[in-house]
Amino acid sequence: MRRLMKQLVRDFEPFMFVMVMASGISSNLLYDFAFPSHWMRVCSYIMFGIACAIFIVLQIYVFVHAYYSIKKDSFKVYFKRYYAGVTYGPFWGAYPMGLATIINYISFLANNEAAGTGNAKRLIVLAYALWWYDQLISLLTAWGVSFLIWQKYDFDKNDISPHVTPNQKSAAETLKSVLLLGVIPLVVASSSLGGFTMSPIFIKYFGRHIQLLNIFVCALSLFHALIFVFFIITIYIWSLYVNKIPPMGQVFSMFLILGPLGQGSYSFLLIGENVEKYTHLYYRPGHPYYNELLVEIIPWCFKIIFLLLVLALVSLGYFFTFLCFISILSYSKTKDATGPKVKRIYTFHKGWLGMTFPMGTMSLANKEIYVIYNNYVPVKTFRYIGAIYGGVCICWTIICLTLTLLQSIIKPVYFRYSKWKETEENTSTEKSLESSNDIQESCQDDFTRLL
Repeated sequence: MRRLMKQLVRDFEPFMFVMVMASGISSNLLYDFAFPSHWMRVCSYIMFGIACAIFIVLQIYVFVHAYYSIKKDSFKVYFKRYYAGVTYGPFWGAYPMGLATIINYISFLANNEAAGTGNAKRLIVLAYALWWYDQLISLLTAWGVSFLIWQKYDFDKNDISPHVTPNQKSAAETLKSVLLLGVIPLVVASSSLGGFTMSPIFIKYFGRHIQLLNIFVCALSLFHALIFVFFIITIYIWSLYVNKIPPMGQVFSMFLILGPLGQGSYSFLLIGENVEKYTHLYYRPGHPYYNELLVEIIPWCFKIIFLLLVLALVSLGYFFTFLCFISILSYSKTKDATGPKVKRIYTFHKGWLGMTFPMGTMSLANKEIYVIYNNYVPVKTFRYIGAIYGGVCICWTIICLTLTLLQSIIKPVYFRYSKWKETEENTSTEKSLESSNDIQESCQDDFTRLL
């Protein structure tokens, strides 16, 4: 038991919550795919169950790991290692993003399967309560972890070469796309709330003022996060010019750029839809401020402006999608022989999971453009693009989860079982040899007596 706990403490890292993000957004996509079907919705139930199971297990893992780490060292050492640095700090953003995908699915269930039952109210209240918790964690990640990263260097100044300044070392090693993981949760939280703020079930059980509050909170969270994100993307592009594309083991991290672009686009579209629904719901004929022309113009002002912003973000997403895939292909002939085994670009590692969630966000954005604007102009192309992104996300998630299960659980268990079996066989062989030697010695003694 003690050996197991030591291994748990040694192996934990917040990046594990990316598995929740991957399975969670895959369940969202399967539930409401660009080309929906019944079998996909059934598959979404399974994927949602997997996401919840992984989230619960990892949540327990976090507490167990924190307890044993603090017990082994101290809270200060634990906090400095897992929160106050680039190595682990930004990856805590995977926690609220994974939870947001679960909240989205709960809101789907409240507005569809549970609609008209007593469970609908419980589910939507649960989703809303979890969202505020998720928003709090997102703020702590975006503001708190960012401050801790800015506060001190993530390395000892005395350990670096005298010919390299701390600024140069930091610019070469820490200006990576993973810095976005600390900020993207605010964008994801914005789209999560926007997804159910003006849904029929939420309107039924929550008042007008809460709905308006939610729309403003969504907008504030989104604009703040996107401005922050573009500062980081600018620095990252500068890093690409100076340090070139990441090495083979880190090249999949480039997909993280797609996350805020796709999720931000999706959030803009949802806010525009919510403004239109809110206006039509509460500014009807007979209202003292009702004006038929304004009721139609004001929502469409938002929707047109947001559409332009969405097209800008999505087009940039297409560019980075191309850049990511072409960067991966550039390593097709590269071999990494630094470890015990030769690694290639197709050798599975945890970085593969970094491709799942960003591709899913691009799918949501493209599909939502079709859903909102196809009634006015033919934009079916976005539907097909959304289906392609969504299909890649779902398939890649299944591949990554399967290989993670094989590599992290099945393979080690089989290895230990084989080792135990080999030990047992060796022990039994030694015992049989000892018994045969005893028999041989006794026979020799008997023969000696006879002589």
